[in-house]
Amino acid sequence: MKETTKASSVYANISSCTLSFVDGKKVNISGGGKKSLIVSVLLNESDFISLNEAVMKHYKSAETLPELAKLCGYSCAKTFSRHFIKHFNETPKQWILNMKQEEMIMLLKETTYSYERISSMLRFKNLSHFNNFCKKRTGLTPKEIRGSV
Repeated sequence: MKETTKASSVYANISSCTLSFVDGKKVNISGGGKKSLIVSVLLNESDFISLNEAVMKHYKSAETLPELAKLCGYSCAKTFSRHFIKHFNETPKQWILNMKQEEMIMLLKETTYSYERISSMLRFKNLSHFNNFCKKRTGLTPKEIRGSV
């Protein structure tokens, strides 16, 4: 049974991945040890690639959806959201929250940065918001995530 992907599919907690290219070449990528891979599968559509590149370039610096839309070349946030959902299969807000969660988990597990520093890096207003986000999204406190390495 062949699995098909939509315009974008993201897979997490992958130990290894084999890429098969059109020219017959194959490349195996491994996370190695306790590290895992996050793989994003994108269909080769030029409009999607440019939207994806723009979103990846600007999502951390934009403070609002209209600002992200503008940075990605859209004058209307509603049009941007419609295109975003078409290509990423989720709302911009949900996608950004998922990216923030993945980065938070990675920073907690793979660095010794203080909770305050991670909170600041991820642009939480204060440490309480960081702790609440962590608990709501993962069911664990930052300390519990860091201890699960």
